[in-house]
Amino acid sequence: MRAIAICAVVLACGQTDVSPGARAPSGAAGPDGAALPASAAAPDPVADAPPPGLRLPGGIAPLAYDLTLELDPERAVFTGRVAITIAISAPATRLWLHAVDVDIARAALRGPSGDEPVRVLAGGDTQLRGFALPRPLAGTITLVIDYTGRVTDLDGRTSKDEQGLFRERSGGRWYLYSQAESVFARRIVPCFDEPRWKPAWRVTVVVPREQVALGNAAPAAERDLPGGRREIRFAEIAALPSYLLAVAVGPFELIGAGRLGRGRLPVRIAVAPGDARELGGARRALPRLIDALEQYVGAPLPLAKLDLVAVPEFFGAMENPGLITFRSDILVGQRDFVAIAAHELAHQWFGNAVTPAWWDDLWLSEAFASWLGDRVAAALDGPRSPVAAHLARLRALDADDAIDARAMVQPIASPREVEPSFDAVAYDKGAAVLAMFERFAGPEAFQAAVRGYLAAHTGTSVTSQAFFTALASATRRELADALATNLGYAGTPVVELSLRCDAGGPEPAPRRAAPSTATAWLVASARGGVTVPVCVRAAAAQGGSLRSCWLAGAHSEQPLPVAAGCPDWIVGNDGGAGYYRTVWRGPARPAPLALLSPEERLVRGDDAAIATRHGELAVPAALAEITALAASRDPYGELAALQIARAVDPWVGDTDRPRWAAWLAAQLPDRMTVAALLRPRSAVDFLVRGEIVALARPAIAPDVVAAARSERTIAGALDRDPALLAIAGAGDAGALFDRLIGRAVSARSDDERDAALDALGRLSGVLAPRIVGLMLDRRFPADRLWPALAAMLVRGDSRTAAWRAIHRQFAGVFTALDGTAARDALAALAGLCDAGARAQLAAAARPLAAVIPDGRRTLDRTLATIDRCVARRAAAGDIAAALAGTLP
Repeated sequence: MRAIAICAVVLACGQTDVSPGARAPSGAAGPDGAALPASAAAPDPVADAPPPGLRLPGGIAPLAYDLTLELDPERAVFTGRVAITIAISAPATRLWLHAVDVDIARAALRGPSGDEPVRVLAGGDTQLRGFALPRPLAGTITLVIDYTGRVTDLDGRTSKDEQGLFRERSGGRWYLYSQAESVFARRIVPCFDEPRWKPAWRVTVVVPREQVALGNAAPAAERDLPGGRREIRFAEIAALPSYLLAVAVGPFELIGAGRLGRGRLPVRIAVAPGDARELGGARRALPRLIDALEQYVGAPLPLAKLDLVAVPEFFGAMENPGLITFRSDILVGQRDFVAIAAHELAHQWFGNAVTPAWWDDLWLSEAFASWLGDRVAAALDGPRSPVAAHLARLRALDADDAIDARAMVQPIASPREVEPSFDAVAYDKGAAVLAMFERFAGPEAFQAAVRGYLAAHTGTSVTSQAFFTALASATRRELADALATNLGYAGTPVVELSLRCDAGGPEPAPRRAAPSTATAWLVASARGGVTVPVCVRAAAAQGGSLRSCWLAGAHSEQPLPVAAGCPDWIVGNDGGAGYYRTVWRGPARPAPLALLSPEERLVRGDDAAIATRHGELAVPAALAEITALAASRDPYGELAALQIARAVDPWVGDTDRPRWAAWLAAQLPDRMTVAALLRPRSAVDFLVRGEIVALARPAIAPDVVAAARSERTIAGALDRDPALLAIAGAGDAGALFDRLIGRAVSARSDDERDAALDALGRLSGVLAPRIVGLMLDRRFPADRLWPALAAMLVRGDSRTAAWRAIHRQFAGVFTALDGTAARDALAALAGLCDAGARAQLAAAARPLAAVIPDGRRTLDRTLATIDRCVARRAAAGDIAAALAGTLP
């Protein structure tokens, strides 16, 4: 109903077609190819009214956009004309719109007697442009803007700038795409670029006649224009936030995928010519994905049409309604297509139909799409692998352990904070928290909450309170309140557990129950004001087990109806499904490893790893836990052991590293053989092998290294098995370095070249100076060589050597990198854990940080992270002594 109401208002505004103009002295061209007139309102060099702050003011809102873009993938510029219908609640003399890298040639108010020029005001560095109205106005007005903009050329670049309109080449031909999320619609059109507004959009594109043009909606009309051009007018979209505006233009091959879902939605796939033969998997999966999603939410996919579009190189995928973009190897190569497509399709409800009103509520979009996408993908492809769930949990735990860890809901204070909020907290932690609450509430009750939320708010923008209300209605208010505390908590929730076993638990002695009905009491306290849905499993009589769940706040005492006395064991996170870690106060009663599920074994390792990192578990105790878990000879137990080893590894000095590697190898002898290291059989085996190579590479036997260096092995490893390259790169790998450089030189594509250059990072750190040399001689793009150095900085056996090579040529390395890559390089140096290296970095980077985008903040964060690691390393004590204490 909201969308219909907006359409009615727009139609009542008396919208007219935008007519073409004549040539301007500036040479700017209009969307129809004609020149633009000179504006009577040239931009002021100095604004005569201060721009607003972070958010645009209330009382002024867009009702509709009528946008025409002239786009040609062969050109790095575009032209546009937009007529914005705006509602003003109280007389105003200024309008402010978001606009970045667009040159405004003309702005005017459209009225019954013609256009009235409007003066354009500079917005400084606020990403805003102002428009001075000729007199105070209220009611409904139409602002018309003619402008030109820039198309970013990403061909051959690896430091991607997928913001606004960008173009890439595939098969020697150009393609143009858009990316408006998060705050990049302002690079495509001057607009009210905030998600709280969902106006109507009427989009028209003018393109070369032979090109295919796609948009959020289906074409409503087409006509040929002079000069070999074609105009496509897309159907109106009733309610679309600016960040979901999308277009794609190029010589696409369009492949029909049928009419799918409850609404018999027409679905097509747009790929480069010749790629259609690789689409069988996507075409088979789409009907099942759409059906499963529609069944869960109880509503048809909220679209009139759907195009899936392949982008040669892209950050992943983007959920634009009606036009979902995918990196080509996902859509064509079927790389994780089901999981990624499930996520993007889930967004059609979460984010697109119901939109977060501001970026601090991003979890309403990304967490829900991740949670429901995972749920649907698991239902279609079988239960989610413990390995996949473990990796997602690790990403969330690592984000929660960052020096500046943020809450899932946290105020966004500046535009630069929007993009970083698209992180593992919003995606992986958000999905884990939702899954935890779904399990606690029960799947039926949680589904009812989701359906109620969507039904009540489709077509609108909302805050978190909208879902709290739906959850409270479908379950109970306490559960909604508990979710709110989790959203506001920065870090991984910690639940302290202790066990009291007596006849009456916490009751006064005179009222205690008889011994025959004895009960054990589990006392739980969640730190930091968060309330956590806790589920435990405990030993019961006759060898069974019982499960108990409750909301644990500051203090709770939960009865465990077991036989008299204490249970023999307790699992503090039943099934490993809770996003929290447990800390025992007093004697713990851990379950035997044989009784733990794979997920519970992995969570046990995660908990011990975090406790080690935070100094709650002493290093000797951590080594003892590694030994116990590794002795299980179970892959999940071994992986759990290696997670604890990851926590210890940054504290191991260069002189102790051979002993550390040898000790780890001795704990896992079956994993150090040629067969285990070169031919892992399952997903968990691959992951265990990767951790061993990262932590214990100096202990890998020479015969294994020699076997890994065969030409056939290297050729296959470049694309499919990077850990093999790490094994082959152990020790003296100069010859392998030369082979990889030869592959990069003779590569037939940027992808092949980049694969060979990335592989350099798997080699010994002694080769880092050669990588730095390649960066300085500009033989290859510097930003394509930096990832190899960053990979060396991650590994303990190469970190020091890589840093020394970088430090010797610090100014040259960072000058060779462009702004974004230099900022990311500063962030990558946070893995250093040495006071001397920290001092060197601070001295070398301070002069450069001022000229790197966001450089000062990034450097401060990097130095603070190093300081914390140095402090933890000092508190951990003598690693060599701890290792010696474990040796026979």
